[in-house]
Amino acid sequence: MTAEAERLLETGRRAESEGNVREALVCYQAAATLAPEEALPWLRLGTLCHRTRDFARARQVLDEASRIDPDHPDVAFRLGLTCDAVGDRERAKAAYTRTMLLAPTSWQTWYLIGRDHRLLGHAEVARLAYVRALNVAPDEPEILAELGTLLWEIGQRDDAFLYLEEAVKACPVDPGFTLQLGLAEMQRGDLIAAHRHLTGAKHLDPSDRRIDVALQGLALRKEESRSRQRRRAA
Repeated sequence: MTAEAERLLETGRRAESEGNVREALVCYQAAATLAPEEALPWLRLGTLCHRTRDFARARQVLDEASRIDPDHPDVAFRLGLTCDAVGDRERAKAAYTRTMLLAPTSWQTWYLIGRDHRLLGHAEVARLAYVRALNVAPDEPEILAELGTLLWEIGQRDDAFLYLEEAVKACPVDPGFTLQLGLAEMQRGDLIAAHRHLTGAKHLDPSDRRIDVALQGLALRKEESRSRQRRRAA
């Protein structure tokens, strides 16, 4: 890869970590144009498109990454996530299987094991698998978010909140992570923080109805809080 392509990838990575989706997309696309036969720029671009819910483009880009490097486990993993998101379950399953064959001890494999057990209702086994994944890749937002939501569901809310916070810090461009943190803040009673996160999620993905429902729920909570304050004042 050329020095200019590497510089663009680093600039894009920095922009993504700062929540600047537009600049990150431009940098990753430029890097892919400069190095069309390198999988990494396509992988970064496809991952960002997935995180920002542009699944059609993500699939197209990750297909290209897979063509260039069919033995890259993260390419297979990300392609699986995107196929899952668009409802192509068979292709997603094939991509996940390939991920696990290519890298049986990788964080992606432990993440997939955890998710499978979570779907089966095996919460403790899923938790242990996610912890194993974090031991390999402690800053991966997908693991942090999955573990956070799982712990929230089983009542370990203090620990869960920390993971949800870390997921948003690691990936501020994903509206789903920000939505989950906003919901957690609302349930904890911090309505100001909940409003900040939920409006941030809405900005990231104006079309997500889940965010609209959460904002409606927040408005009701605010009104209930004001009503209680008025009653106490009277």
